[in-house]
Amino acid sequence: MRIATIVAVLIATAAHAITQAQIDAAAPRAHNGLRSVVRKLAGKGLAGRDNDTPGSLGAQAYLIRKLRRLGVGLNGGGTADAAYKQAFVNAGQTGTNLLAVMPGSDLAAEYVMIGAHYDHLDSRSDGAGNCFANGAVGGDICNGATDNASGVAATLAIARAIKKLGPPRRSVILAFWDAEEDQLNGSNYYSTHPLVPNAAVKGYINFDIQGANLLPSLRRTGFAVGAETGGPAFEGIVGAAIGAEGLDTKLLSYIFGQLRSDYVNLVAVGIPTVFFTDANNGCYHTVNDDVQFVDFEKLRLQTHVAFRTALALTETGMPPTFVPPSSSLATFADAQRVASIVQMGQVDLALFTPADQTLMAGINTTLQGIVADGPGAFDSTDVATFLGSAINVVNALRRVPCQKF
Repeated sequence: MRIATIVAVLIATAAHAITQAQIDAAAPRAHNGLRSVVRKLAGKGLAGRDNDTPGSLGAQAYLIRKLRRLGVGLNGGGTADAAYKQAFVNAGQTGTNLLAVMPGSDLAAEYVMIGAHYDHLDSRSDGAGNCFANGAVGGDICNGATDNASGVAATLAIARAIKKLGPPRRSVILAFWDAEEDQLNGSNYYSTHPLVPNAAVKGYINFDIQGANLLPSLRRTGFAVGAETGGPAFEGIVGAAIGAEGLDTKLLSYIFGQLRSDYVNLVAVGIPTVFFTDANNGCYHTVNDDVQFVDFEKLRLQTHVAFRTALALTETGMPPTFVPPSSSLATFADAQRVASIVQMGQVDLALFTPADQTLMAGINTTLQGIVADGPGAFDSTDVATFLGSAINVVNALRRVPCQKF
């Protein structure tokens, strides 16, 4: 009798699983609605979506309508607006996280979380068009198309594609964080006031700045930060998803997110996390971060990669185990990957100021030398030099004027 019961359970479990063949077939279509969501959230009508403003309330109403079609509210269940909201006051900021859950099948009490912040910076811009979290309102609107309307759009597109396949094994939480632009307050509040046990979340996928390009030579380059927090299993899942789509997405260690997005707060409570990002270009935190500068073809592929990652997490029988970020901060593999990016960007030096051309050429020489010395010579001095160089590269890229590559 016991053997028969076990066999029946195994058959039922197998029937629930979404197969790799189904994932492969669905991935090329896992991008519906990207453009319309980005246009809505980055439209003038929502006035920059700053937390605790009328624009934020408009964004909330719009997103709850989308979430209601995908799952129930995580805050107590049901489909009333309140069930999708987690209001907070945290570190002086008032905001509202939005969370829904798509119930799973045989592992419904375990979760995979996909999230992105939906807030931006209102009209807190100066005369030069730069946007600031602590700036005064009254300037031109900071629409935040890639930061982070595109991340929200990707999350919704993935959820729609999962819903079409039928229930995954694990439940899927859709999380839209508020007040990210104010010291990551929304996700910080959630991480310490979770609506499901943090230990039950087997993996988190974070989007922040997608569909953005750094240089013409890097149009198909992006980053997957922090997957090592799920150990080799999670790195393998992310790597396989990237390989299946053919998008040049570089795996980098946790520190390369510069602790500047919501991934930090989920890692802090022991959740394996990957942070998909395109880093900061000249449009970042300016009034020019608008729909016209979003690379929707790139965003489409990025969404496919994350869709594959999400379903690999929901269906696996061996979910990632959390590994704290390394105290060594950077690895030789990080140096190789960043060095390859800087080398690729040398063909676009004319886009930089003369001073930054000299800076970037010098950094390229330094990084190529570190890589040429090999992993055996990669010591703490090299780590410090490498990290300092990486920060200088990011800053130089931000000084390239906003434009569509």
